[in-house]
Amino acid sequence: MSVYYEDDTVQIHLGDCLEVMASLADRSITTVLTDPPYSSGGRRENARSIRKSMNRGVEDDDWIRGDAMSTNGFVYLLRECGVQWRRLLNEGGHVLSFIDWRMASHLAAALESADLRQHPTLVWDKNRLGMGAVFRNQHEFIVHMSAGTPSAPQRRDVANVLRFPTVRDGEHPTEKPDALLKTLLSVVAGEGSTVLDPFAGSGSTLLAAKELGHKAIGIEADERYAEVAARRVSQQSFDFGGLDL
Repeated sequence: MSVYYEDDTVQIHLGDCLEVMASLADRSITTVLTDPPYSSGGRRENARSIRKSMNRGVEDDDWIRGDAMSTNGFVYLLRECGVQWRRLLNEGGHVLSFIDWRMASHLAAALESADLRQHPTLVWDKNRLGMGAVFRNQHEFIVHMSAGTPSAPQRRDVANVLRFPTVRDGEHPTEKPDALLKTLLSVVAGEGSTVLDPFAGSGSTLLAAKELGHKAIGIEADERYAEVAARRVSQQSFDFGGLDL
């Protein structure tokens, strides 16, 4: 385990998120904003293969590392993450985790069992049609938890249904839009926050946090995406307020 990239505000680790998080100090994180592998297409459960509910390559390397976990594997991993988040978060700190309809209940239960408090789930309206056997999917969920009584929001004008278009031709298969991430952080992350993304992917959460003036820690198990995240964050070092000069 080593620091893959570091500047004045962002630190990126390449490695297993559970191992890296175990090395971080108690109460050192203000907000967790992350996008874990949904594992909705895990091929170790026969029903999923029969339904062919997701279209992707046979090998994990063709898609996202860890996305072929069974439901049991997913619950185990996210509960262990939840235990770490409960230790790392300041009291009242927020967790926002993207997830799809298949795994939302499993994610919420895993995190609640780690002593995180559940709040109403947010809906991301992607403003475009996706796959679907009957009605086509146009949304994803964002599970919202907190470490104890949640800290007061920084603003009260954001609804729990957020409409932002998806990222086209991004550098990660499930890259989330910058405007959506910044909106989420603008509600739950106050001045001087440290944002953690243990499934950092191409670094979009880290970029959003940096643009808002927060510190950020990202963890990524796949070096190809850790490299993309490091490049994107380092290029942003020459920006001002997220605007290219």
